[in-house]
Amino acid sequence: MKKNMIFFACSLMVFSTLYSCAGAKSDGSGGSASLIPSSTAIVKATLPAQLESSSVSGLSVHTRTTDSNLQTLKDRIFSPGPVDFLFRLSKVDERLAEISASVEACASNPTTTYTPPSIATGFSFPMEFSCKVTIDASALGVSDYQVYFGKSGGYWYVADIQTNSAFESGDGEPPTLAVLSKIDEAGNTAEIYQISAEKVSGTYYSTIMHIKADKNTGEFEVSTASSAENNTQTISPGANYSGVGCGVMMKTNGTLVYATGKFDQLTSCPSTANVCADSALEDTTGCTGVVDSFSVLDLTDRTVINANNAKSLIVDRTWLNGL
Repeated sequence: MKKNMIFFACSLMVFSTLYSCAGAKSDGSGGSASLIPSSTAIVKATLPAQLESSSVSGLSVHTRTTDSNLQTLKDRIFSPGPVDFLFRLSKVDERLAEISASVEACASNPTTTYTPPSIATGFSFPMEFSCKVTIDASALGVSDYQVYFGKSGGYWYVADIQTNSAFESGDGEPPTLAVLSKIDEAGNTAEIYQISAEKVSGTYYSTIMHIKADKNTGEFEVSTASSAENNTQTISPGANYSGVGCGVMMKTNGTLVYATGKFDQLTSCPSTANVCADSALEDTTGCTGVVDSFSVLDLTDRTVINANNAKSLIVDRTWLNGL
């Protein structure tokens, strides 16, 4: 297995099977009926239609953009398939619906602050948990699957973390990933980290995606990068997945879309490029001073990623001692 990027959704084949339970509830908008607001619904409310993947919306969007870098971003993050983060969020929502009785029983419990290890320069995401649920997914190759949650200060905190027993001995095959979420009780804002870890030839690698969505302002931000150096992740049964691992950030206010970074996944990353487009993903101007400032983690330089800490967050979980 070559040194490669792991883009979080590399294990969505497992996710899609794991979350296909017939008992999952829906609120009618693609989100869960859990007491915890749907992060998918919040994100979808802030995305232009051209950036909402058909795997969640049920629509098929084939429009090509006039900028190759923006098209790369759309194809690799906002399109149906294993790198589609919206699909991942929808599956977390479904899981929360399935354990809704446990969530409701835990809602009033006092929380304790848990601080995950720093997975990248500038990362800080303290979480408030009071309960956890163990998911039995051994038949799907997931040997350690926990959902942690709690409510404090008007926010729900959720950590959906899974790994497998062969992570160390099996050269880090997926699924080894975490989705960390902070969602306000009113269902208007969400902040989410999606983190994957892999071990290849004794070295740990990680891919990180940071998402912020605000229905009140109509703004959506995302940053993503991988610490690995090649453009494919090969997993059984041999499917190849690519991402934008050299590091990019994107922001939209529903009218304008701005992206900046290195739009590829290479051993030697390309130069930084900037993109300004309208909601139809056609080239335009006017992004400067409007949607070109970011509050998400700056991942445009993938060397800021600490893959050892990502592995510690997901696999070792010592930061969650006591739960």
